[in-house]
Amino acid sequence: MKDKGASDLEKYIYSIYESQESSRFETIRHLLDGTNMNSYNGCSEEEREYIELIENIITNNGILDTSKLSSDDETSQLWATGNTSLYEYLHYAIGKDAIQVSALEISDTFLDSNQIYAALTEFILLELDGNNSFSKIVYCAMLNQGMISGQQICELLYEQGVLEKDADYDNLVNNVTDAYAFIYNKIKNLEITPDMLALDPCSGSLVVTNPKTGEVLALASYPSYDANRIGDASYFASLLENESLPLYNRAMLQKTAPGSTFKMITSAAGLEEGVITPDSYITDLIVFDKVGTPASCWSTQFSHGSIEVTEAIKESCNYFFYEVGYRLGIDSNGYYNSEYGIQRLRKYMALFGLDRTSGIELDEAEPNMSDMDPVLSAIGQARNSYTPSQLARYITAVASKGDLYNLSILDKLTDSNEQLIEDYTPEIIDHIDFKESTWNSIFNGMYKVIGNSSFYSIFSGLDVEVAGKSGTAQENALRPDHGLFVSFAPFDDPEVTVTVVLPYGYGSYNSGSVAKNMLSYVFHQNEATDGKRQAANVEGNTVSD
Repeated sequence: MKDKGASDLEKYIYSIYESQESSRFETIRHLLDGTNMNSYNGCSEEEREYIELIENIITNNGILDTSKLSSDDETSQLWATGNTSLYEYLHYAIGKDAIQVSALEISDTFLDSNQIYAALTEFILLELDGNNSFSKIVYCAMLNQGMISGQQICELLYEQGVLEKDADYDNLVNNVTDAYAFIYNKIKNLEITPDMLALDPCSGSLVVTNPKTGEVLALASYPSYDANRIGDASYFASLLENESLPLYNRAMLQKTAPGSTFKMITSAAGLEEGVITPDSYITDLIVFDKVGTPASCWSTQFSHGSIEVTEAIKESCNYFFYEVGYRLGIDSNGYYNSEYGIQRLRKYMALFGLDRTSGIELDEAEPNMSDMDPVLSAIGQARNSYTPSQLARYITAVASKGDLYNLSILDKLTDSNEQLIEDYTPEIIDHIDFKESTWNSIFNGMYKVIGNSSFYSIFSGLDVEVAGKSGTAQENALRPDHGLFVSFAPFDDPEVTVTVVLPYGYGSYNSGSVAKNMLSYVFHQNEATDGKRQAANVEGNTVSD
């Protein structure tokens, strides 16, 4: 925008930005020096964005250590609910030794609280200078206040080489198409991609395995990057600045609650421990109130009726699995014991490999098996948290009826003469020995999921029979739910498993659509396509599980 070769439009918009930048810094100074003592809730939307950015900067730079702030303290509670000012919160953090003075690179360690606050303020202002997120807030404010127009923003996409001039450009500049319709069409046609926008959903991951061998056939994380350009400094800088985090391998590192994809584990635990049989019927009373805080089935208006385990998997009936988790906690004296129940459930988590990393030869986050509340843990909530690679190993064990592999993305290592140095063929590290009736119940339940009205329309076009399980997990009430889907095919003799996780992906219907596309590629890969891509329509079915 400020280069000598910038276009007239770029120079014009940047001149407006420069005129606004100093006043925005003044706004931030008022937030920091106590001139503006409004609570977070009392600030304008723009001021709240500055406050959130400041909190992110000092947290990500290791300056604010929130672990030293007690949620029981009044100021912490006021901050959490937006009822105190940034000035008061930061002074409170200093008083609790939650501001790491060493991270501020201050030579004099003997400082009073006012001196620490002054150093903190200086650090924040220096970090904001040239910060892209700060610039975006200012540009957004300029747009909202009518200083620049949506059409000018769209024209910049051409000026800066994001798009090549086309008929849409002519329609835009000639006012045939308005800015909203223009940008919507470009997003729909994936000329502007999710990773460019960093708006939910803008990321996802997929893992495909061979359940007969434990080999990883595909491992993808979106957004990704061009490895051939990684040595280009400007390209690498753009990757670091991209808020969609293309350098982050989500398949290996991003943990989410598994949601209802976990329910096959609970089914196995209930069947193998004898608290249910394949013919046990449980009546869905919608609200489960036998222990602690009552929990509801996802269907809060209509009961699933009296159902057995395969129907419970198909309908993803939370009430059924709450009851199984509860029964796992009934001790030999007939009393409910939460600790006893979670230990029994954790035994089956470990059998499916969720107590360890997947074996894939890449950096991987450690799994987190829930250690509390067998009722909530039974539906994949509580403290359950796993990466897509770990869920892929679990579903590989399901599809193979008990073969637990250390997954591998490597085949073999040879020297320059093709002489074998090391063979990385996966080995079975354990076998899960369940009754055949247990495996049949799980397989039949997953097969029925695909016949469910929610997913039948997605998978009906495939010639191969698929078994699957959807999952939805909420991490942030202000953002969409995560969407998960685990599957294998063919149903009667599995050749591949497909695991899909779409963070903030508006639920499992969309992740199921991605799994179907992968299975379509595997089993129909010789079919011709027109090569055109288009964004999926997320205004379709909503799946609750």
